[in-house]
Amino acid sequence: MIHAPDTIAQRVRIEIGRDERDQRITVRSILLGCLLIPLNCYWVIAMEQVWKSGNPSTISLFFNAIFTLLALQAFNATLHRIAPSLALGRAELLTIYSMVCIGTGLASQDWIQVALPTWAHSIWHASPENNWQGLFMKDVPAWLIVTEKSALGPFYTGRSTFYQPYFIMAWLRPVLWWSLFFTVVQVVMLCENMILHRRWTEREKLSFPIAQVPLEMTRPDRWLWRQRSLWWGFGAGALLDFINGLHEFYPAVPRINVKMTNITPMLPSHPWGAMGFTPVSLFPFVIGIGYLLPLDLCFSAWFFYLFFKAQIVIGALFGWQGSMGYEGVQGTLPYVNEQGMGAYLALFAFAIWAARYYLKDVVRVALGIGSNMDNSSCIGDTRWYRMAFIGLTLALLFLLTFSIIIGMSLPLALAFFFIYFALCTVITKIRAELGPPVHDLHFAGPDRMLITWLGSTNLSKGNLIGMTLYFGFNRAYRAIPMPYQLEAFKMTDVLHADRARMAMALLVAALIASLAASWAVLHWAYQMGLATTMTECNRFGGQGWQRLHSWLLSPWRPNPIATIAMGVGALFTTALMLLRLRLLWFPFHPLGYAISSNWAMNCVWFPLMIASFLKALVLRYAGATGYRTALPIAVGVILGEFTMGSLWSIYGLFIRRHTYAFWLF
Repeated sequence: MIHAPDTIAQRVRIEIGRDERDQRITVRSILLGCLLIPLNCYWVIAMEQVWKSGNPSTISLFFNAIFTLLALQAFNATLHRIAPSLALGRAELLTIYSMVCIGTGLASQDWIQVALPTWAHSIWHASPENNWQGLFMKDVPAWLIVTEKSALGPFYTGRSTFYQPYFIMAWLRPVLWWSLFFTVVQVVMLCENMILHRRWTEREKLSFPIAQVPLEMTRPDRWLWRQRSLWWGFGAGALLDFINGLHEFYPAVPRINVKMTNITPMLPSHPWGAMGFTPVSLFPFVIGIGYLLPLDLCFSAWFFYLFFKAQIVIGALFGWQGSMGYEGVQGTLPYVNEQGMGAYLALFAFAIWAARYYLKDVVRVALGIGSNMDNSSCIGDTRWYRMAFIGLTLALLFLLTFSIIIGMSLPLALAFFFIYFALCTVITKIRAELGPPVHDLHFAGPDRMLITWLGSTNLSKGNLIGMTLYFGFNRAYRAIPMPYQLEAFKMTDVLHADRARMAMALLVAALIASLAASWAVLHWAYQMGLATTMTECNRFGGQGWQRLHSWLLSPWRPNPIATIAMGVGALFTTALMLLRLRLLWFPFHPLGYAISSNWAMNCVWFPLMIASFLKALVLRYAGATGYRTALPIAVGVILGEFTMGSLWSIYGLFIRRHTYAFWLF
């Protein structure tokens, strides 16, 4: 029998022990994270590509990672009762959560689900008709793709197993090389976060809305779980998904449709029909996330989405056939995607300019020549920044050398990675500052920008092949690891945990995740077939090579109008930033302009509109107190949908069939 402490001193010693345990990032937590990464990769690939029962990697808050954290907390509560000394501390739970997020990012539709099929597509689909062998295959580095065509038959058709020596050896070399490459890419991101973390957390005091959810879930006082309103929200979200899940098995059960409905067919008359795909949805968890966001961003996101649609409608009045530009081809008026690209570049320039004195001091500290910075919060004083600069330099040298070896020129490789990491940095800051539910940037990366500026006519075949091989981690930016790394550092600050250990855990997660995600795709592909079941994955793998085919046979010329559109987007974003600096009441946020140019805003603009109206009403009539009172309801809806959606997915995994997906289609 466990007795309560008899004296105040005993209670104090117990509380101190709990605080110390909650701050420790232990080896066992890192090992447990390494164990859960392959399991989550397996689950994510099954969900997104095999059984089509969810798309966790396409939103900012990975619901599989949140469910994993919930399951760990439930298990931990049992340990607290039967073996308190074995229970995981708060820092351990959040370390595991962060590692699972890294694993999910690598297993996502924007990383390995694109990259791995790319390594096989060119060999399998080369034929005399398309003449890929003569057009470019002889120039593709053989060590980065699968070269044994006979090993790819079961990969595309299924009904086999990956666990045969011939298949394993065929994939081993490209998987190992690309896993090393992906790990180094994440080293660059990690080192950037090590440098910028203090600026964004201590100087700019960014709020990290996405990180608040796992932080609140793991509070030692269990404040969130003791709120009755949380359980009302949880029950509502879970009940909705439970009913819709039953409908998948028993059609007589009525379905409550909250998914996307395209309203364009309802507006067939000119010029409204020119809007293209314009869906309305009611995703409850997006409304919940929207309630957590700053009101000006929530408003700006849907406002600028409609602003871009209005540009297309106005263009149609003048006879222009416009589109939102999500297709990955050369843009058309009003060049929405290009405006978004310009907005992101302007945001990067503004972020670096605002941090220029801080970065100057960081360089001085790293070089040991002194500065005005207070290093008291830095790990090992100058060592923290010195390690970051050494790691950043070595990692960038590796990436540039790798690019030159595969045939890219040094200037183009420099431009490519500068733009790529600039976009990653901006997305990371957006996540830390405002926490939007989506940030995809489909077909808007450095390859698209460079082709727009230079055209494929002015680039060598080696440069074009290099950008095609890099398409695997550059198709979209929904699940890049960099924001999750920074959020992990924020969690260590809140817990006063060891930031260096968290950095080590993230590095280990990067390597394990690269290998585990590749294994998960190969396991499912040889069993189910990439071309027969995992059709989206198969489509992703061909997009880069088909684009290369177009670049070489029908060369793209520089597009000055699209380049001007980028400049317009950059200038408009700059104007919005300056107005916000001058006018505190100004409601239009430049980050809303940037993220609303992306495809995923189609899915969430209407729920964000609802969330902004609800939040405005609560603040207007109930004030800050009313907002805080309703906050657990919003979190409850998010957790309820995430929990029931995850349970349906796991159930489908066991019975091997499609189950209800609360997001996306």
